[in-house]
Amino acid sequence: TLTYMVFKTDNFSTKQLKDIYLSILKPRLIEEKMLILLRQNRISKWFSGIGQEATSVGVALATDPSEYILPMHRNLGVFTCRDISLVQLFNQFQGKVDGFTKGRDRSFHFGTKEHHIVGMISHLGPQMGVADGIALANKLKKNNKLTVVFTGDGRTSEGDFHEALNIASVWDLPVIFIIENNGYGLSTPNSEQYNCKSFADKGIGYGIDAYTIDGNNILEVFNSVKEIKKDIIKKPKPVILECLTFRMRGHEEASGTKYVPDELMKKWAEKDPISNYENFLIESNIDIFLKPMNINVEYYNV
Repeated sequence: TLTYMVFKTDNFSTKQLKDIYLSILKPRLIEEKMLILLRQNRISKWFSGIGQEATSVGVALATDPSEYILPMHRNLGVFTCRDISLVQLFNQFQGKVDGFTKGRDRSFHFGTKEHHIVGMISHLGPQMGVADGIALANKLKKNNKLTVVFTGDGRTSEGDFHEALNIASVWDLPVIFIIENNGYGLSTPNSEQYNCKSFADKGIGYGIDAYTIDGNNILEVFNSVKEIKKDIIKKPKPVILECLTFRMRGHEEASGTKYVPDELMKKWAEKDPISNYENFLIESNIDIFLKPMNINVEYYNV
């Protein structure tokens, strides 16, 4: 087995490491089921997050269930970590009346106040302003809660992104802006999106802290959010957290990945967040009762 990343386990018990593994494995298993249902024509569309699970799960596990999260298409791990009913979730994806939107939508355009999840707003930029509003309410209530909002690299080109970061900075709002940098805005590469070295560089312009981390390393994501949360609770402020990751399937299943160079697909297949963490646990003699996952690039090709 091969592990392509370093996992720092100083603050984790064996049980916690195993629980984290089950949490990151769960959305992958659901994804595989959804792809089968798509081929059976039992669902009409699917936005795959395969390859990006560590960011969603790491962020969700590091936040309190009473803190609001505003996810995107590919953040299935946020929903599963908030213990949402899988029956209702599957009904949602199939457009059934027992889904969250009672059949009006077959994707992730839904939220649940009970689980403190605000439904995705297309095209993603506007939801950052909503996150600012929730963060302002938390600050006024002095309840020591933060707000987390996800956006993609392509959405940072929208005006809502800049407005939300600016007002969050001026008002010192307790909000984490998670930028899932998967290299492409649909099929547009980052080289055509921005000229700075990384999204973390954008923090300078807004006068806020910004960090770049390995979004495929579940423990690095978890620890980073935990540390940022400690700082925000002490002194409310916004933070940009750029998570480097990659989606191994198309923007949605009809798109494919023909625009992605083969060598890039191979590189990120080797950095698969689940197989790497699984292999690490096995190498650490932590019994997860499963065989190691073999990295298979062909599995990802559409």
